[in-house]
Amino acid sequence: MSAKAAIVRNLAFWHWYPEILVEGLTAEQLRWQPEGQDTSINFAIWHSYRAADEICHGLVMQRPSVYATENWEQRLPVGVKGATPFGNGLARDQIAQLDFDPAKLTAYAAAVGRSLTDWVSNVSDEEASKEVALPFFATVYPGYERMSKLEAVAFFAIAHTAEHLGEVQLIKGLQGMRGAPL
Repeated sequence: MSAKAAIVRNLAFWHWYPEILVEGLTAEQLRWQPEGQDTSINFAIWHSYRAADEICHGLVMQRPSVYATENWEQRLPVGVKGATPFGNGLARDQIAQLDFDPAKLTAYAAAVGRSLTDWVSNVSDEEASKEVALPFFATVYPGYERMSKLEAVAFFAIAHTAEHLGEVQLIKGLQGMRGAPL
C-alpha cells in the first residue's frame, strides 16, 4: 500500500469514527465538561474537524473550507468562535454553550473527510511534497513550523483528530460510559 493510500484509508476512518462515539448520547452528555477542564464532547469534535477543515483547505490547498462552501455555518452555528475559526481561546462557559445536533456534527466531519480524501487521492507527488509554513507552531512545537502539504494533512486531519477523539472517549468514561466500542 502506498503512503497516499494509507493516508486516504486513515482519513476515511477518522472522519467516520465520531458517528459511533456520539451514538445515543444526550445533549447534556455532549455538553458536559469535566471539573476543572474546559472541553466537552461537542467542543472536541467540532474543534477537531473545524481545525482540519480550515488549516488543510486554507493553508495547504489554498481554497475555501468545507464549512464555508457547503453552508455548514447555518447547520452548525457558533456564536463566539474564539481566537481562531475553530475555537482556540474559548472560555469554559463559552464552550458549555456549544449545542450541536450530533447527526449534523458527524455529517460535517464526514464532509471534511470526503474533501480531504479527494485531494489526497488526486494530488500530484510534486504538489504534495511542497512545503507550507505553520508559523503558529514555532514556539509551541519547535521543528514543526514547516511541513510538506501531505504531511500537514496527515498531521491535522489524522493525528490532531485522533488526539481530540481520545478526549471524547475520556469524557465519556468520566461520565460512566464506555469510551470506545472495543
